[in-house]
Amino acid sequence: MTGGPRVVFVTGPERSGTSTLAGALRQFGLTVPRPEIEPNATNPRRPSESRWVVDLHEALLRAADVQATDPRPLAWHLVDRAGAEADASGGIAAWLAARTAEHGDLVIKDPRLLWFLEHWQRAAAVAGATASCLTVLRPPGEMVGSMVTDHRDWLVDRLAGWVNVMLGTELATRATPRAFVRYWDLIHDWDGPVFDAATALDLPMIDPHDKSAVERVDAFVDHTLHRVEVRWDDMPVPAPLRALADDTWAALDALPDHDDAVTRAEFDRLRALYPYVHRKVTTSPSRRIARIVPPAVVPPSVRASMAGMLRRAPHVG
Repeated sequence: MTGGPRVVFVTGPERSGTSTLAGALRQFGLTVPRPEIEPNATNPRRPSESRWVVDLHEALLRAADVQATDPRPLAWHLVDRAGAEADASGGIAAWLAARTAEHGDLVIKDPRLLWFLEHWQRAAAVAGATASCLTVLRPPGEMVGSMVTDHRDWLVDRLAGWVNVMLGTELATRATPRAFVRYWDLIHDWDGPVFDAATALDLPMIDPHDKSAVERVDAFVDHTLHRVEVRWDDMPVPAPLRALADDTWAALDALPDHDDAVTRAEFDRLRALYPYVHRKVTTSPSRRIARIVPPAVVPPSVRASMAGMLRRAPHVG
């Protein structure tokens, strides 16, 4: 174990299971700095989010005119610019230094955190803390179904937003030690994936021999949370977006066991492809890629990926 306090960034979009994971970590002694966000109707249990963190992220997103699950590829640039103009890294470093001096090891969690990981990573280094990222993975059908149960007209934007933020999160988490936990495993059998992640990230305080903490996590994890059962057949989304979401989930689902060069290369391919698919599903009533993106300006590998998606995915709309 290296010296200095530990800061674990728990990442994942809203309703991905980050509250459950952060709540489990804090049973082993990691601190969520107070004051905390109070439970609400959408998250009736303790969300494990610091008020200062949430307020900062909300203010930066407002300044950038970006939503928490924004589908626009440009959103990453807008957020980066807003963070630089506000000197977000400097403010975070000062806050982190004070909190780690007071509490030691921290867990930082907020569904908006994924937009600002680079600022937090730099700030942790300045504050003398050892940072790591722990990301919860939940299938897109469950994520989007959970978000749009009463707003089916938001479906395409929500699904595109999920693809955008997860592809961006995967890239941003490469900068620090990282591990991934599948939502299903977390809810149904938390100890194996959590202890495996703790070993990978060198977090010895998360100790399987700490019987008291294990019992507290057993009592904390709600095994009834896996309530959203959504099939792709229930979702009228454009075929290229559906295919891209499937490929993104396949790559994400591989990460807990295969965080290697092959998997990362697949994410690089998907990130190159996403702007073209996003442009197609948001601006093309006829959904003909050739009319929206001239083949001459599309890299051959991306053009081949698009053609494959159109051949194998059912047409919708």
